[in-house]
Amino acid sequence: MARLILIRHGESLANAERRFTHGPHEPLSRRGREEATERARSVASRFDPVAIYASPFVRALETARLIGAVLGLEPIVVDALREQDFGGLRGQPYESVARDPLWHSDRWRFRPLGGETLEEVGRRAGPALDEIAARHLGSEIVVVSHGGVMASLHAWIRTRRFEGAPRLSGNAAGYVVTWRSAGYEGPFELEAEPDDGEAILG
Repeated sequence: MARLILIRHGESLANAERRFTHGPHEPLSRRGREEATERARSVASRFDPVAIYASPFVRALETARLIGAVLGLEPIVVDALREQDFGGLRGQPYESVARDPLWHSDRWRFRPLGGETLEEVGRRAGPALDEIAARHLGSEIVVVSHGGVMASLHAWIRTRRFEGAPRLSGNAAGYVVTWRSAGYEGPFELEAEPDDGEAILG
């Protein structure tokens, strides 16, 4: 078996400004760095990870480095953990999708102009998570990614079907799963529910 601690990055500048990110290079806000450090202490008090994996995007990698500094681990970058490509929505305020019926009725298959769907995120991030788990049998591992990736992995872990409302994770929040040869057990929330209805974004 392997135990995976999945964590969303801390608050980014885009989260703080309530907009979609411009791309992979946006950093954490000061609050986001504090959230990541607090999460690191929480993880260190409850788990004994042997590795930490992260999305290559700055906000996730910065979170992973802050957590890794407390755990004594250097993040391993996995490209498949990158956030959903929001295409033409990059840099736009969250309200820009408020009137799009598909955003509300079928978030999994909503495709921004020039971007990708949340289901597509799950179909690349899910197998990557399986590979990480299989690589670390008998150990605990931290995986740091994004709101959309976390929601997609939650669905992948439970049923491998992308249906219903995506499960949101707040900034620096997450869940724990156990991987065995027969499949996953969980997910079990690390702590609190997401802090607002837009927690999935970015």
